[in-house]
Amino acid sequence: MRIKQLRMKNFRCFENQIFDFDAPVTLLSGDNGTGKTSILEAIHYICYMRSFRASTPRDLIQFEHDNFFVKASFETDDFLNHELQVGFEQNQKLVKLNKKNISSFKELMDFYRVITLVEDDLWLIKGGPDVRRRFLDQAILLVDNSFLYKMREFKKVLQQRNMLLQSDTVKQESYDLWTSQLWEKSRNIQEIRNKFVKAYEKSVNAMLKTVFAPGPGAGKKRVGCKSKKSDAGDMGDISVSFEYKPKKVGLAGSYADFMGKIDELKAQEIRFRRSLFGAHLDDFVISFQSKKSRNYASRGQQKLVVLLLKTAQLADLVKKRGQAVFLLDDFMTDFDEEKVALLANFLVSLDSQLIFTSPSKSGPFDNLMLQMGAHRIKLLS
Repeated sequence: MRIKQLRMKNFRCFENQIFDFDAPVTLLSGDNGTGKTSILEAIHYICYMRSFRASTPRDLIQFEHDNFFVKASFETDDFLNHELQVGFEQNQKLVKLNKKNISSFKELMDFYRVITLVEDDLWLIKGGPDVRRRFLDQAILLVDNSFLYKMREFKKVLQQRNMLLQSDTVKQESYDLWTSQLWEKSRNIQEIRNKFVKAYEKSVNAMLKTVFAPGPGAGKKRVGCKSKKSDAGDMGDISVSFEYKPKKVGLAGSYADFMGKIDELKAQEIRFRRSLFGAHLDDFVISFQSKKSRNYASRGQQKLVVLLLKTAQLADLVKKRGQAVFLLDDFMTDFDEEKVALLANFLVSLDSQLIFTSPSKSGPFDNLMLQMGAHRIKLLS
């Protein structure tokens, strides 16, 4: 799918503005405060019905107004046009798809595919396990609608088990029953997550070699790449690893193995009055050159890992569901000129719609994008 037009009314700094996206690559440039990120936020919001930087819809309303309206036109892979709009007024949200009211996010999932990359996504490395779980679950959900029901069933079991642990008396029969169900539901989710983590690890390392390492196509000149050697040429020797980490449960262990150690766990759970194992507590560790990225990777290396992780998600989404939109909010500034050229050429080759933001002053990245045929939208103060 591709976004063709976006209209915003009373959204952030935009009183009433229309933007057309006529090219596969669009460059949004302008000074700070001109609304570059807000355009990406509107596209993200209209697909997911939530913002990547605001906790409530009310935060999106322009000053001195009490409502906002966003409408987007999309073209799907079969060249059919669709229109999605969302309005917010008096704490009420009204969503329409092709001018018909909809009531659930599920009705949008078959149409819209957007991957967003912003500065806060560095928390995938710097943040806690909950950040990485949310990313992973959303990535799975975008390509597998049935995962939503698996998560709902898991949460129901977890809630029932926690209610038992919070009661005055924890009967052994009930404890065993809910423990068995939580283990089963968790194992199902853990296996799905682990499969995705391993697939992303393989994809990211393949991209490192494709983008940076010399190979059969290394002699082919890329747009914007200089012929002299740079440190980017050594990036193909870098490895990134992702390891899924279940809490108190091994992916290879059986239920009988788990129950063989249940007495100590049960005592801890009764003391803390909550479940201390399950998919809601798991994590996946991101390592760079066999060391934890959070502690050892530089900011530029962390940004590269996150960019490649999101790109792996994009590639998986495109493979399983068709063309998607990739939104990148000023995410190339920490890379040197040659890395930018290599990364930009690779992103363009993914055959997805790309929408970048960049500062107002033209630099190597802007010039490269324009050289590659990007449509530029310059926002004025």
